[in-house]
Amino acid sequence: MKERKGVNRYVKLLVLCMGASAIYLLPYLRWTYYDVLLEAIGITNKQFGITMSVYGVASMIFYAPGGWMADRFSPRKLLTAAFIITGILGLYFATYPGYLMQILIHFVWGCAATLIFWAAMLKATRQFGNSDEQGKLFGLLEGGRGLMSTIFSAVSLFAFGKLGESIGGLTGIIVAIAIVNIIAGILVWFVFDDSNQSQEEESRINLKMVGEVLRMPTVWLLAFVIITCYSVYIGSTYMTPYFTQVLGATASISALIAIIRNYVLQLLGGPSGGFLATKMKSTTRVVTICFVMIVITLGGIAFLPSKASMLIFLVVLMILMCSAIFAMRGIYFAIVDEVNVPLNVTGTAVGIISVIGFLPDVYMNTIAGSLLDKYPGAAGYRYLFVIMLLFSVVGLIASCLLLSKIKKQKAELF
Repeated sequence: MKERKGVNRYVKLLVLCMGASAIYLLPYLRWTYYDVLLEAIGITNKQFGITMSVYGVASMIFYAPGGWMADRFSPRKLLTAAFIITGILGLYFATYPGYLMQILIHFVWGCAATLIFWAAMLKATRQFGNSDEQGKLFGLLEGGRGLMSTIFSAVSLFAFGKLGESIGGLTGIIVAIAIVNIIAGILVWFVFDDSNQSQEEESRINLKMVGEVLRMPTVWLLAFVIITCYSVYIGSTYMTPYFTQVLGATASISALIAIIRNYVLQLLGGPSGGFLATKMKSTTRVVTICFVMIVITLGGIAFLPSKASMLIFLVVLMILMCSAIFAMRGIYFAIVDEVNVPLNVTGTAVGIISVIGFLPDVYMNTIAGSLLDKYPGAAGYRYLFVIMLLFSVVGLIASCLLLSKIKKQKAELF
């Protein structure tokens, strides 16, 4: 795969990392500034959750059409469009329109992220090098996205504190992120070229292959591993308002904790999980250990007293829990190889697993928002943490069953 030599591929990768980070900052801004954003928009917790569920639904339904788009239009055009659309909507979002417009904004953001951006990003990254370099390039992409997100979030947190932790300060942050998206779109247009490699073969769904994958128990078990891990991951984002609303942490302290959770641990978790999997020679074993850690830490978070004096201890538990979550997220798709899914159906397997595994984008925020509205204060959060604990127990069971099946498969080979 050739890429125009006029601009260094690492410059292109840097620009891509910049946009790939910025495009997700606006819809997920609530993870860091939940209380202030909720106040600015003037809607309920449930409505707030529904807007994110709309974003999740849009993301889910456009994964497949996004692949079709990436085969017919160059990454340059698609990436530019995705970043600029997201940025323009971000400028409108900074005016805090009402509930119905919030739903529309989040739906279009979801379209931009998956229909236009996601597959184009992967295709562009593949074009940066040959087959021997793909692992390095995708690793740099993931690490670069995490690093950019950390930088953007640290700068925004500093600015938020300087601007008085107010709605006005949040507005400035939203506008700045929107402008970064627009700049990323402009840079892509001038740095990337229009590839002539849009003649990829049409992918047609082979029903026989789909049936073969659906009959694999290991595929379903892996889907349960991912859906439970991702459910706990989304639930963990509600630790931010829990610290402020229940334990009395300031908005700046809570935002700092959220940045560590969402970005710093992302930088460290994936590589750490990969190192452990290589060292232990089993990805599934590492995933199982991670679930054990999540069950233990979530048990403490769910049942320890919700007192201000417990804040530091609960923060430590949250960091341990999220470290395990990010370590798992970085490696769980490697299990596809470990469970001996045939090479010719790997793509089908990953597609099916992804559709199931990322369903929490659709339901988890609505569940959380409903609980927080129905049970104000510590009670709502406690119910949420118990639900997360149940998900993690199911995930632990699924990973143990996977581990058992892998051992059985290996025993049958000898």
